[in-house]
Amino acid sequence: MAFGKSKNRRRQDTAHQKEAVKGAVRVHGPSVGKGLLAAALTAALVWGGVELRAWALSSPSFQLREVSFTGLSHASRAELVRLSGLASGQNLFSLDVAALERTMLQHPWVRSVEVTRHFPTAVSVQVVEHAPSALVVLGDLYVLDEEGEPFKRVTPGDGLDLPLVTGVEREQYVAEPDAVRERMREALAVSRAYAALKPGRHERLSEVRLEDAGLSLVTMAGQVVRLGEGETEAKLSRLERVRRELSARGLAAEVIHLDNRARPGWVAVKISSPASERSGGSVQ
Repeated sequence: MAFGKSKNRRRQDTAHQKEAVKGAVRVHGPSVGKGLLAAALTAALVWGGVELRAWALSSPSFQLREVSFTGLSHASRAELVRLSGLASGQNLFSLDVAALERTMLQHPWVRSVEVTRHFPTAVSVQVVEHAPSALVVLGDLYVLDEEGEPFKRVTPGDGLDLPLVTGVEREQYVAEPDAVRERMREALAVSRAYAALKPGRHERLSEVRLEDAGLSLVTMAGQVVRLGEGETEAKLSRLERVRRELSARGLAAEVIHLDNRARPGWVAVKISSPASERSGGSVQ
């Protein structure tokens, strides 16, 4: 009799389990179905993405056919294409834009570069070049940009006709690059201010000398203008007046001193006259 009771109990347990499973399906069935559907959709999307990428990387529809450059003056299209390795037929999706920009920045004239893909078949390259502002002797002859940065050695093909900045040793630049660049920026600022003087009233600038007591200008004719430090605009204005007065008298100056600290308004002039070279003359 006990054995029979045990058998009935097992049947009851089995029935309870079936009812529990049915209840769980009724309660959780919709959410489980949604989960399975989401998993299936995710798998389909992943598979579709892989297939789409494979198609895009191999499709002739995205082969490079056109490369355009803007901002080129000293660097050439051929040089930058060779540096970057860009070639007709490359797949636009496979191009590493950052790597292309890094390789083009290796060109000495290139200051910054931005590469943009234009799907389906084109690439544009926007280049900003260094602006050559002067030459500087640092062991070798270098080109200075507008920020006072010596960015490349001068080569015969550069074709540059620029003022020369002197008075800086290579060892100085290596030891104190920031301080030397600041002085070279000062020289460039004075050079630009001189170039802005009224045409026909000044000789073309050949050299800017950086000196312990400031700086001096040397014209193409060899005239030396000692500016000293500070008050550049006021000193250049006095320089114009002195030159007008000398021209009116039929005289030329070998050296013009505008660096009198004790009397800033005074100008001392050394006349370049074979018969009577003299110092003097104060112009206020």
